[in-house]
Amino acid sequence: MNVRLLGLIELSDGGRTLPLPSARARALLASLAWQPRTAVTDALLLQRIWGDGLPDNPQDSLYTAAKRLRRGLEVAGYAHRLVRLRGGYLLDVDPAEVDVHRFRSQVVLARDAVRRGFLCEANEAFELALSGWSGTALADVDSAWAARCRETLGRERLLVQLAAAEVKVRLGRHSEVVPELSELAAEHPLDEGVAALLMLALHSCGLRSAALGVYAEARRHLVGELGVEPGDALRRAHREVLGERGAADREENEEEDIVVSVDVQPPGWLRLLV
Repeated sequence: MNVRLLGLIELSDGGRTLPLPSARARALLASLAWQPRTAVTDALLLQRIWGDGLPDNPQDSLYTAAKRLRRGLEVAGYAHRLVRLRGGYLLDVDPAEVDVHRFRSQVVLARDAVRRGFLCEANEAFELALSGWSGTALADVDSAWAARCRETLGRERLLVQLAAAEVKVRLGRHSEVVPELSELAAEHPLDEGVAALLMLALHSCGLRSAALGVYAEARRHLVGELGVEPGDALRRAHREVLGERGAADREENEEEDIVVSVDVQPPGWLRLLV
């Protein structure tokens, strides 16, 4: 069985999509698959699915959503996977059957490969992790809880995209990452990590003017929207493009490593070496 959360909510088995016509059944599946093999209370499920807009008979509505989810599971003989417990429900699936947990596991493998200096292995693991995405996470779940999950997963995805691009740069595959980094820079104009890495990739491709243009555009957004000048990483990239590599290297050796992390499990799993 496979549960998709990194896109439209979907339940499948052996390439066959199982029917989940009810939006509430899909929301219930997402809420339970977020914590596989963990009991989730009725109260928490109601909050995740309906938020403040609870129906007139919330317990009955939750029961109806569970019944429709069980029908979908029944098609492939998985009805027993939805377990009713006292005061809650549990989805009996291995985390490896849920795409968001596979994504995070692959990122851990990629991180370990980078630490061991196996960049080709890290590149494969990052690519596999990112291949599981098919759009905006939990795209068809409309609740405050789902919005928070989307924000968290969006941050994770961006950091992984940057880490994957950096590995390619370190492997000498600069031209491969320029289109993706250009797109990310347009989507995240205030993210200095994206701009710095794009500058270095362009510079490595011999596109010095384009790299300097990225710096100018990033600085324009930072000053105009936040009232701040570029930070250390972006300034170092700028000096390197200008040909001041020695000065940039000396300053970098004097500073602490830059660590970028998000408040998700597992914590502190990603390090960007821009």
